[in-house]
Amino acid sequence: MRYRHLDLNLLVALDVLLSECNVSRAAERLHLGQSATSSALRRLREHFNDPLLVQVGRRLEPTALALQLQPKVREALTLAREIVDAPMTFDPAMCNRQFTLVASDYVAAVLLPAVSRELARVAPGVSLKLRDLPMPRDGDVVSEALDYRRSDLVIVPQQRLNPGYPQTPLLSDQLCCIVCREQQQFTSGMTLAAYCAAEHVVREFAEGRNLALDAAHLSEIGIERKVGVALESFALMPEFVVGTARVATLFRRQAEQFAQRYALRILPAPLAFPEAVQVMQWHPYQDNDPALAWFRDLLVEQAAQLDQA
Repeated sequence: MRYRHLDLNLLVALDVLLSECNVSRAAERLHLGQSATSSALRRLREHFNDPLLVQVGRRLEPTALALQLQPKVREALTLAREIVDAPMTFDPAMCNRQFTLVASDYVAAVLLPAVSRELARVAPGVSLKLRDLPMPRDGDVVSEALDYRRSDLVIVPQQRLNPGYPQTPLLSDQLCCIVCREQQQFTSGMTLAAYCAAEHVVREFAEGRNLALDAAHLSEIGIERKVGVALESFALMPEFVVGTARVATLFRRQAEQFAQRYALRILPAPLAFPEAVQVMQWHPYQDNDPALAWFRDLLVEQAAQLDQA
């Protein structure tokens, strides 16, 4: 469809091009070849009589007109989506859709396997695409994932939520410690002095990113740990604890999973860490998406069953 000589399909391409500022990545998101995406950019430039994206060093930067157009284009596409989705009804058994979810490896391990099993039972045509939780420098994980439609849902720690998006609490958990079961120094528990003296396996984000919950709290109260191994995933922690005198601090639900498979002992943390609450968020334009509303309810139900276990 054309409006004033512009193919309106090009607005979708414009939105993605301006969000990515990279033709190759935009082509991947649009499911187009790079030449087709470059052609779309050329036609947009001709229509607006503006380069829209200009080469600055090794990257493309939006022009002043592009920055002016970007929020208007996104708003127009959001309204179009709401109009198209308005008459939709939802039957999970008949649904063929992929839900993209951004979450930490902790959430992926303790909640999503049960969600996946329930989907296989009641909605076999539905699939999940899981993306790791990013930690942008400004801490706004939610808008990073949702504003550019990279994800349907984001599950974030409460301290990372964005109040500008709808939210539902999902999970709460407490931090605890794991040690090798064969080591004798913690058989009667762990004191704060012993905790501080031990070598630690820690969850650490890339340099310059936000601290994990335990590290942030310890930093606030002025406690330093001796870090023996720093990992970007909780999943590998047991491998670096077993057979050593190291300590790892992690969420109790995941510690209990690890203790079933490794020679580990779970100990209470020797200081009071804040409760860890995981919150689900989504874009407001998807409030009335019946399929996504059903999937959100499913996540809430499965999380509630974890709390009851």
